[in-house]
Amino acid sequence: MRQLDSYIARNVFMATLVVIVVIVGLDAIFTLVDELDQLKGDYQFLQALEFMGLRLPRRAYEYMPMACLIGCLAGLGSMAANSELTVMRAAGVSVARISMAVLKPMALLMILSLLVAEFAIPALERIAQSQKAVAQGRGDLLSNKGKGYWHREGNDFMRFTAVEPGGVLHGVTLYQFDDEHELQRVRTARRAIYQRSHWQMEDVNDVFLAADSTRVSHLDNINWKTELSPDSLSVVMVEPRDMSISGLFSYAGYLQKQGLNADNYLLSFWRKVTQPLGTFALVVLGISFIFGPLRAVTPGYRIFSGILVGLVYKYAEELLAPASIVFGFAPIWASIIPIGGCFAAGVLLMRKAG
Repeated sequence: MRQLDSYIARNVFMATLVVIVVIVGLDAIFTLVDELDQLKGDYQFLQALEFMGLRLPRRAYEYMPMACLIGCLAGLGSMAANSELTVMRAAGVSVARISMAVLKPMALLMILSLLVAEFAIPALERIAQSQKAVAQGRGDLLSNKGKGYWHREGNDFMRFTAVEPGGVLHGVTLYQFDDEHELQRVRTARRAIYQRSHWQMEDVNDVFLAADSTRVSHLDNINWKTELSPDSLSVVMVEPRDMSISGLFSYAGYLQKQGLNADNYLLSFWRKVTQPLGTFALVVLGISFIFGPLRAVTPGYRIFSGILVGLVYKYAEELLAPASIVFGFAPIWASIIPIGGCFAAGVLLMRKAG
């Protein structure tokens, strides 16, 4: 029986790997074409190609649930087309036993995707974004195109046009407000370099705003003391969906302590935590399709069904995420509801097939 389990797992695992390579490969091509429209400054084709390569793990992670579903349908579907599943059932192998053999390689892929999301994606995303920003010339303070990076510390708001992981900020702008929310000071700097306990700002312009006057001064260098460090900049540099699970949890707690809205970070946190459960539910649904409504259809139709179900699941998550903010229910439900729906449908179809 171990050889049978290994055979099933190998077929499904290899089919899933092929699906991941195909989906991520197609996405990489579209990403590269989109990046070609953004070539400027030192950001040319080779830099765009490197940017695309650094983001491949992120795209593989995002497509993992759908790839597992399609891989399950393709792997088991090929066995069904060759009547191998029929022979197994006739030999007394239960649907539950076949399902466990399928879930073992999927569990390995779920663990690998979690490790990639926790350790690889945040670091690679920081490198990709910072290299692109610097190459495009967004470090030039006068070039205010692009979104930049924002951070708040008390009554101070900070904006950086580009951030390098080594502790270098480009195009720094500091806005200082008083307790009455009146703007008191604007400080701009071409660059700021971290010096262990403080930042050294270069080519600084200071604008002091008073009720009846405005004073402007220029300094070549000035020390800037702030709690912001190169480590904490990892939060500023990447979108919530690209942060690690531990980073999302700690930063959401920080925002809540500051009385700020942390819904976007909590949504990303719960989506990452529950993604293995979502993958598991989609695979269970895929297995039920093979033994139920899709047991006698063509391979192409199975692939199409897998893509359709995967898209419905993804769009359900995307719709429920903003709905949780608008209607005020807990962000975790935006992930739990689609997972519960897929799992319930899979179990019902499995019982009918069994």
